[in-house]
Amino acid sequence: MHDLKAIYDKIFDYMNFYAKEYFEFDGNAKFYPRQPKMTDMEVISLSLAADCLEINSENLLWSKITKDYPNMFPRLIHRTKYNLRRKKLYPVLSQVLNKFAQILEDNIGDEILIIDSMPLPICKLSREHTSTVCRDRQRDEVLATKSFNSSLGGYYIGYKFHLITTKSGVYKDMLISSANVHDNYFLKLLNKEDIHLANSELLADRGYIGRAIQLSLFEDLSLSLNVPYRRNQKDFKKYPHEKKLIRKTIEVVFAQYCDEFRIRENYAKRFEGLYIRIVTKVCAKTFKQFYNLMNGKPINQTKHALAA
Repeated sequence: MHDLKAIYDKIFDYMNFYAKEYFEFDGNAKFYPRQPKMTDMEVISLSLAADCLEINSENLLWSKITKDYPNMFPRLIHRTKYNLRRKKLYPVLSQVLNKFAQILEDNIGDEILIIDSMPLPICKLSREHTSTVCRDRQRDEVLATKSFNSSLGGYYIGYKFHLITTKSGVYKDMLISSANVHDNYFLKLLNKEDIHLANSELLADRGYIGRAIQLSLFEDLSLSLNVPYRRNQKDFKKYPHEKKLIRKTIEVVFAQYCDEFRIRENYAKRFEGLYIRIVTKVCAKTFKQFYNLMNGKPINQTKHALAA
């Protein structure tokens, strides 16, 4: 039902048609004095195909290709080079992600956004004092830290995945921070340059309450932050039931990332590697939504969207 080569070809063909402007040099994002065996577009397509098939390990991916598809990827590069190329292609991958998301948004036309966060554990709590994964201050831009999360049932070591989507579940913006930062940390980083979020209504839970942040977002971006009142607030107002239902969309999105894309399974040793993995998974999900849109299917039924 799921064929790696067939899914790879679908992703490559759509990228070649809709995102060709990012690969101007014969399928590459920049000029190479010596043409590489695999183009940048092929590297990104293979990376997205692997995540669409829930293959989180590059070792497993290479084993699958060499055993099941030995003649279908004749220009396959070494796994180490593939990992290095994928990290360097992060800016291009982000452009491709934004391109597919923009096409979805233009066709759906959502003006309501949703923000929330979820924990990303990177090691067992019992290894708090021995694990060095993503905890090197000299090499990791963002450090994995210890924090409490009720959905995980206690403390964990890792990161926090902040996500903004439209009310239809389409990606809008994201951030990966240390686990011990507050939920509204992402909102504090937004400024006038984030025009892709301007002139919208942003729904959030009570963790994002803050008049200073609400005022700043409205002044800089005309972004209206809509948060439920706490019951002990003097100006308490009942939160509309319709907006409660809309806000549940992002919970479904997080569930899909955990179930379908295994976003909490980490094989990276450094934050750079972890970050590119997360961005690739977000791009893979967005591509599946885009593929459903192009084929007249509900965009969020992504589990078997690319089934051959």
